[in-house]
Amino acid sequence: MGKTTNGLERLMNSFKVYDEFDEKVYHDAHLLLDIYSDVLWGMNNSYTNIVRECKEIYGNSSIMVLDVITEFGSDLKAKLLHEQLEDTEASKVIIEIINAAMFKLVTYPNKGERYHEILKTTYFSEKKYSENEILDILKLSRSTYFRQRKKAISLFGVILWGYVLPEFISNNNVGQ
Repeated sequence: MGKTTNGLERLMNSFKVYDEFDEKVYHDAHLLLDIYSDVLWGMNNSYTNIVRECKEIYGNSSIMVLDVITEFGSDLKAKLLHEQLEDTEASKVIIEIINAAMFKLVTYPNKGERYHEILKTTYFSEKKYSENEILDILKLSRSTYFRQRKKAISLFGVILWGYVLPEFISNNNVGQ
């Protein structure tokens, strides 16, 4: 764990500018976290629609029927359903990568658990909390919450783009 921690600290330092986290990393990570719940909702909604349409058209809710039908190219609707499924698969990969970054965040030795809790409550909760509810749940003052949330988002971004994504690309031979 020491090797990973030192590597992560070096990476964090390389993303710092004048003792503050790189604004681009923060901005991009913040945007990604903001859309996460929409992506998750969209993926669940898309999957539900695919299963429903497949059942209505073919009398079977099994997604496997799409591959068979699409392979023979006998039905344009099946191709469209298959494309929706592929989009859902892309969303699933994004969600897996984000979850991996969150898992790595919680193991970060300097306030990792706290940062994880802040992001989980703010962005990953099924229920959307108001700002006052979040402050209450986390037992933080407003200024402390925003200061720690910014650090949590920045660290999440560094972990995502500095560790998780390169590891995913390497393990899946993406771009080769």
